[in-house]
Amino acid sequence: MIQLRLKLLMPALLAASSVFSTTFSVGPAKPYTAIGPAVAKAKAGDTIIVYAGSYRERLTISKPLTLIGARRPVIDGQKRGTVITIASDDVTLKGFDIINSARSSLRDYCGILVKDSRNVHLTGNLLRSNQFSIMLQNSRYCDVAYNDIASNIMEMQVMGNAIHCWKSEHLRIHHNTIGHNRDGIYLEFVYDSRIDHNSVSGCERYGLHFMFSHFSTYSHNHFYKNLAGVAVMYTHDVQMLNNVFDQNRGSSSYGLLLKEIQRGTIAHNRFSDNTVGVFMDGGVELHLHHNLFRQNGWGMRVVASSTNDTISSNNFIGNTFDISTNGSFNSNRFDGNYWDKYNGYDLDRNGTGDVPFHMLSLFSALAERNQSILLFFHSFLMNLMDESERLLPSITPDNYVDNLPSLQPFSV
Repeated sequence: MIQLRLKLLMPALLAASSVFSTTFSVGPAKPYTAIGPAVAKAKAGDTIIVYAGSYRERLTISKPLTLIGARRPVIDGQKRGTVITIASDDVTLKGFDIINSARSSLRDYCGILVKDSRNVHLTGNLLRSNQFSIMLQNSRYCDVAYNDIASNIMEMQVMGNAIHCWKSEHLRIHHNTIGHNRDGIYLEFVYDSRIDHNSVSGCERYGLHFMFSHFSTYSHNHFYKNLAGVAVMYTHDVQMLNNVFDQNRGSSSYGLLLKEIQRGTIAHNRFSDNTVGVFMDGGVELHLHHNLFRQNGWGMRVVASSTNDTISSNNFIGNTFDISTNGSFNSNRFDGNYWDKYNGYDLDRNGTGDVPFHMLSLFSALAERNQSILLFFHSFLMNLMDESERLLPSITPDNYVDNLPSLQPFSV
């Protein structure tokens, strides 16, 4: 009975608390001319509105508060430490320009640091010239959205990540625009989270980099012109859907690197104009379907340690090499893809080729062993070797075959 009465009274208590909350104004002609004193004076549940101006201070928020920037106020850390530290549940920070954290090769300084907190909302902020722009540590149910993040730091030893998350759960990171940083979005030991609708480019390493981060979904993101593309490592039960990976180029660059991944779905993604569309090393029980591999150097490079994967209903169009591998044994299934290099026939007109397609070329097999042979690409010798291998296979593994090649590309 007592619990029932408390449940009935709870909405009234919450409403009463909102009625008694206070709004503080900070600005050149306002009751408070600095943000720190207003934060110190405010009580849990209060709101602080900060008006346009430059505020040279560093803040620690250790109580539930809402801070709203009106007309883009600037909080300048003057390179003296972390600019804003949030160490409380139920904090909202919206509409600020946050600049000039300290930088060090020994410590991680941030534009915004969230630690040991729940239900924190970071929305519509602009972050520049910070070592780590946003860092979440041991936090849950946090939302990072509509932020504009980039850094002008060029020294790799002090360059941090745009959004760096560690040991956290139930995060939502979405609709952020991320430019130059080390990694765009970095996650380690992050579970049950959603990363979607972000645009990431110009990073010195990976646009997205996550390790030991299970049961998460990454969708509708655009990763382009990053030095090494996207890396997914030591993770299981991951969904990567409707993302775009393009123009990630370099001698060790991939659209998507999969390293020791178990049980995942990679579907409806577009890989275009990358050195390698997907590099799969240790992928186990993955399902790649309805992806577009277009005009990459390699569509997919599949290391022999990848087993029991299903690659089906994908489009391979205009790639230099559609598939390559460093092994001779294949336990993966490649049936039912569209290959623009397929020149078979369909006598029964059921949309499926009547003869299998062997997707490995002799030249791609030789290039896996010695990449200097790429100097002879598009030479008469290369064309002669590939045609000879099609007639009398001798080097390429005959178990890399699509038994049901589609005659028409799939809608992805």
